[in-house]
Amino acid sequence: MIPRGAGTLILVLVCWWMWSPRVGVDGDRWRVTFLDVGQGDSAVIESPDGQTVLIDGGARYERFDMGRGVVAPFLWNRGIDHLDHVVGTHQQLDHVGGLIWILRHMSVGRYWGNGVERSERFSVDLSAALDGRQVPQSIAVRGGDLLQAGPCRLRILSPWEGGPIGREGGHADGTTLNNQSIVSRLECGAHTVLFAADIETDGLRRLGEDGRRPVTVVKVPHHGAKSSFDRGWIGEIRPQYAVFSVGRGNSYGHPVPAVLHAYEEERAAVLRTDRDGAVWVTGRLSTSDVTVTRMRDLLLQSVDPSQCLWRCERENWRRVWTQFLDRFA
Repeated sequence: MIPRGAGTLILVLVCWWMWSPRVGVDGDRWRVTFLDVGQGDSAVIESPDGQTVLIDGGARYERFDMGRGVVAPFLWNRGIDHLDHVVGTHQQLDHVGGLIWILRHMSVGRYWGNGVERSERFSVDLSAALDGRQVPQSIAVRGGDLLQAGPCRLRILSPWEGGPIGREGGHADGTTLNNQSIVSRLECGAHTVLFAADIETDGLRRLGEDGRRPVTVVKVPHHGAKSSFDRGWIGEIRPQYAVFSVGRGNSYGHPVPAVLHAYEEERAAVLRTDRDGAVWVTGRLSTSDVTVTRMRDLLLQSVDPSQCLWRCERENWRRVWTQFLDRFA
């Protein structure tokens, strides 16, 4: 039998877990979360007025689907049951594979792609999911606004109209596909977040003025690959935070040391999903403050009573309290 006190605590925790934090949308707070989807990309934007954008969904493997196993549980935990916009930055498995499950099982207002179609199974399944759920579709083109939420705007910087490949991209090489990535820039209050997808060096040089201005946060292009390394571009955007969405021990060697060093030289705080887990950035329109949180910092740590009892336990309680507060952010 569960003691009365313990039963009450369990009930409180369950109610807290089930309570939707999005009830408290206040028109002021915004949040961007970079999910840990292994060797892939996935980010969620929550605007001050409650609109939501999912950019990529990680990969879909035979035994594990990032959309079902990582992205959807995160959305449910945040109280998100409808996505206003879903963006598939480009037709590669590690970016859009996980979106198939999301599109099949969640309410989606609009899907944004780059107009490229491929013959691979994941691409066929993605198209079938969109058609089956009758999700409205748009092709992203540089200069358009994907989202407008009061003073917050998500502007498309790439691909440019009349780019190197059209709808029949089935035989395009990886570089061509990467340079057709949907790159977007979120401006919210005093801060800017640049989502650089997998765009490579040639594509970076075509982003135009909006893609070369300083930013608060950059999702580093192409997981920190050498093919997307442009030291001059990094010096122009001068990010305060550089987020590497990368899988632990990946076979590609991402991120390469030269890219890491370049961001460190610009005094950017380097964040890596392979080491830090999910990373989220929270700000307000009413202030210039921004908060960056790593999942790694919130995980409870084992305590050795002989070495560190009270201080380590105090740190664990701090982590619990931070997670509680995050439910309201």
